[in-house]
Parts: sequence; C-alpha cells; structure tokens
Amino acid sequence: MCDTFICSPELSATKNWIFGKNSDREPNEIQILRQYPSYEIPTKKQQCSYIEVEHVEKTFATILSQPFQMWGAEMGINEKGVTIGNEAVFTKIKLAKNNQGLSGMDMLRLALESCATAKDALYKIIKLNDQYGQDGDGGYQSQFFYHNSFIIADAKEAYVLETAGVFWAVEKVKDFRAISNGLSIGSDFFDIHPEAIDYAKKKRWIKENETFHFAKAFSSFWMPKLANCEQRKGCATAQKKKDFSISDAFEILRSHSTQNFTPDQGKTSDICMHASGVFCPSQTTSSMVVEIRNHLNSTIWTTESSAACLSIFVPYYFGVTTLTNTSFETNQHWMRWEKWHRKAIHNYQNAQREISSARKNTEANWIKKDAAFILKNDMQLLKNLNEEALKTSDAILEKMMQIPEQKHSSWLYRMMWQRKQSKFKTI
Repeated sequence: MCDTFICSPELSATKNWIFGKNSDREPNEIQILRQYPSYEIPTKKQQCSYIEVEHVEKTFATILSQPFQMWGAEMGINEKGVTIGNEAVFTKIKLAKNNQGLSGMDMLRLALESCATAKDALYKIIKLNDQYGQDGDGGYQSQFFYHNSFIIADAKEAYVLETAGVFWAVEKVKDFRAISNGLSIGSDFFDIHPEAIDYAKKKRWIKENETFHFAKAFSSFWMPKLANCEQRKGCATAQKKKDFSISDAFEILRSHSTQNFTPDQGKTSDICMHASGVFCPSQTTSSMVVEIRNHLNSTIWTTESSAACLSIFVPYYFGVTTLTNTSFETNQHWMRWEKWHRKAIHNYQNAQREISSARKNTEANWIKKDAAFILKNDMQLLKNLNEEALKTSDAILEKMMQIPEQKHSSWLYRMMWQRKQSKFKTI
C-alpha cells in the first residue's frame, strides 16, 4: 500500500510543483536512499529485477528510494527534475505471476534513467508496459504481484498514469491530485489505450450506451475496499488549498485517520500506515517530498526510515550529497532509525510528543534555509545544510533513544512484533 500526491505551482506557496509519497511495504523490508551517477550501457541492455530489457546507452543521474533487494525504486527523481512515485493497483485483468515481466518499480527507474521530461517518462512507461508487461513480484518475504499507477512530474507539468494489464489511461494534473492503491481516472482522461474502451464493452464491464469510466470498467471489487484507498486518497485531497507548503506535505504523510492514534490500532485507512496484524500487514517504510524547481536545484526531503510520524525529513540535493549506490552494509541510516521505531511504537503517545517537539522548529528552520540557499544558487551552502541536517537528525535520534522503554501496547501487538523481529534480515 502507498500514497502519492502532487500539488501544482498555482496552489503551492513556493510556486513550484510539490510531490509527496509514503512507501508502504512489509515491515522487515529495509528501504535505502541511493544516488546513481550517469552511467553508460554500451550494449543498451539492462538487467532489471527479473528480466533483461532494452535501455539507453547513457543514463541520467538519479536519486532513488529503493527496497534494498530490488533493482527498481518506489520513488525518485533524476537530474532533469523528473519525479515519479508508483502505487499498486488491483484490476480485473489477471497477472501471469511467473516473473517474466517488469515490476512497477523497474518501470519507474527505467523512465527516470532515460527521460528528460515528464511527458517522455509517461510514454516510456506506457511503451515498457506494452513491450514487456507487468509481471514482476513486488513483495519481499511474501509474494505480491500487482498492476501499477504512477504520478509523473517535472518542473512544468504532471500526469497520473493508471494501468490494468496492457491497458492504461492518463490524466493531466490541473491543481492537486492524489492516488492511493486504486484506479481513479474516470471519463476526463488526457489519453487512453486505443483498445481500452472496446475491450471493456466486450467484457461487459461497461454498458454499450454508458459513458466510459476507466476506473469503473477495470477496477477489481474487493482489494480496493480492503486497502481503503478511497479514504486515504480523500484524506490527502482534503488538504488541497492555496499556499500549500512543504510543511503541509510533511503533515499529510504523517497523518492518521483517527485521533489519539496508537500503532496497535493501525489501519489501511491511515496515510502514515503502521502494521498491526492480518488486516493491516503493511507499514510506511520511507517517505519523500520533492520540491521540483525549474532551472534551479530541486530539494529532495526524505525520512529514510519507517513511520513519518516518528521521523525527520532531511534535505538532499544533486551534486552535493554524500549518498552512494552501495549496499545496505555501508548505509546503516535506515537501521539506526528502525531501532528507534521499534522501541517507540510500544510507547507511542510519549514518543510521538517527544520527537514532534524536537523536530518542529528544526524542520521549519531547514525549510527557510533551503529556500534562501537555493535562490543564491550556492552549492556549498546546500552541502552545508545537508550535512547540518544529517548531524542534527542523528543527535535527535540519540536523544530519542534515551527515553526509557515502556510497553503500553497490547499483548497481541507485542507478540506480532516479536514474530517479525525473529524473521528480520538485514542483508
């Protein structure tokens, strides 16, 4: 489960596109922020998660949030400012489930590495879907096959792409748009697969004289309801407003559907999702907000950790960060914060108060510095800000780890996490 949104320059306080996503995955799956420089592929062949595909000879540099064992990525941006997040969606089209195609994460990375604009990335993913199909297991310790939807943006425009097998529909974003694990494009589409309407009518998924509605025609019945995708999409969309800010984006990704929330009450209706058992097995394992700028460096704000509500957003930039594309063994940021997360969820109310207090002015200060330093176009200032933010977040984490451990969660919830801990693998 995931949630992704985009806010247009007409609504945003910064007059730039603001992208946000929570990546909801299996709790034991580490998600790493990696930076890949431009690289050359003389053979123009790229091995993805399961199959080899045709690719460009020279790629664009990217910053990607990746499940540690996957070739593809949940969300990311390239050096041209093209930004993409993908979602699992559930449709009436059956999947072969034999790992003979691409995952949505593979398509996302292939598009970012090869496309200089959002529109190019949109049609790149459509071409990949047509040529290779969606048939890559996106799970970790559990098998998970699904179709995909995407928000694809650059500094000038943004699109929603939704797929159902080989079929697809596109909506151009006007002001604010959110997607959440369910097909949502109706009759007002920008583009559509040339055979989608006839196929849906042939299958009697839509009546002959009825106005065609992509989501109504192709969406499955049960999974979108179990995923509570409409509620989560509605919660994000409800935050649409004039002067939408980076802080507003953070708050969406930290939001829960109930007051006095505790993680053992976690539901699939929460944007900041917490695994709580059979009916909510997924949780937010990383969060990202991107301010996409035209002719200036974009800012990539990311938690690199589980549960945005218990985390801090740190700014990263192309050309100044210390990120690498190395394996998990040399990138322990996620694990350090995961130790805090697995402690905090059992004493949530106190832990959430403490970290909220510690990060409130800190994040606000970074946002102000970010805006000022970007206008100066001074790479050294941006590098200093990134290093300062990392150092400060580490200091806050160390302080949080000193909070006495208390077990206020339910017995069943603690048992669930003991079982997960017994299966926890770091490599």
